[in-house]
Order: sequence, then structure tokens, then C-alpha cells
Amino acid sequence: MMAVLILLVIFGGVTAIVYVDNMGKAARRSLEPPPGEPAASLSASLTAAPSHVPSGLPESLALRLPEPARTQAWGLLCLVTDARLEGVNSDPRTAYLLAQTREAYLPDTLRAYLNLTDGARRTLQGQGQPPEILLSEQLGLLEDGVREALRHDHATADRLLSQGRFLRERFGAADSELTLGQTPADQTSKGRLRK
Repeated sequence: MMAVLILLVIFGGVTAIVYVDNMGKAARRSLEPPPGEPAASLSASLTAAPSHVPSGLPESLALRLPEPARTQAWGLLCLVTDARLEGVNSDPRTAYLLAQTREAYLPDTLRAYLNLTDGARRTLQGQGQPPEILLSEQLGLLEDGVREALRHDHATADRLLSQGRFLRERFGAADSELTLGQTPADQTSKGRLRK
């Protein structure tokens, strides 16, 4: 019985490897221009915004953007991924912002741009708001927000506030005459003056 299970696992592994290899070959073939078609038309078709982009990973959406927005989106993805992998900030709020940026904010922004119809593009251009500039501004806002969140260490501040609450509960405000701005030496001298 054990030999059969081992053979099934080996067969499943080989099948998976062959499947992944075939998928990679198919993907590479789909990127090759058909015979007689110049490679320039292929790159133009890849960067042209399709009429409808299905939901997907932010990486696949970013690949469909024109330059320089593609580079800007990849930079933001790298910033978020690096911060999450390195555990730069263990603050739950920052971790949530990073996760939401990668899973919702960035993909929603990219889809909004990629799903623009020709009519919508003309309308935006007529209003003096080229879609590419709007996209660049929105990517900039996302990047600024992520950088700002990474600069703040909310967890450390929260720990200090929690410690203060604990000490107030433990020792009570009535037990201590310390007020903000006074040192213990001030309190001692004040106590001597009262006596």
C-alpha cells in the first residue's frame, strides 16, 4: 500500500512539473509575434489599454500600463512587498495599510485606468485631465501614503500610551501628586514647604 502511495506522489509531481513547463512554453509562444508580423505591433498591442481588463493580481495589471506609469506602479509594488517581507514595521495599522494597498487600492486604481473607454478618454482629455497624468497622480498618492505609514512607528507609540494607562490604573492619579512638567525633586521641595 505504501509503495502505491509513493508512486502516486511521484507521478503527481512529474505531472505538475510537465504542466507548469507546458504553461510556461505556451505563455512564451503567445508573446512571440506571428510569422510575418513585426515585433513592434506586438508591443503596441500589449501596451494598448484593452476595453475590459479582468480582475487579477496587481503585477499583471501593472504590466498593461504604458510607461512611465508601469515603472511607477512596479516601484510601489516593490516598496510594499519589501516592507512586508522585511517586517519593517510590525504595527498592525501599517501592516493593514500595506495589505490593502497591494490587494485593493493599487489594483482598483489600475483597473479604473485600464477599463477606460475611448469616449471616457476623450472626455477626460477635453476637461484638461489626461488619463495618464491622473493615473500618475493617483500612484503618487498611494506611494506617499505607504512611505508616510512606514515612517511612523505606531506600535511603539501605542506601547508607551498603554504603559501610561496601566500605570495610572495601577497606582491611581490620587496616589501621585505628580503633574505634567514637574519633576520628583519639585514635588519633594513642595512637600517640605507645606510642612
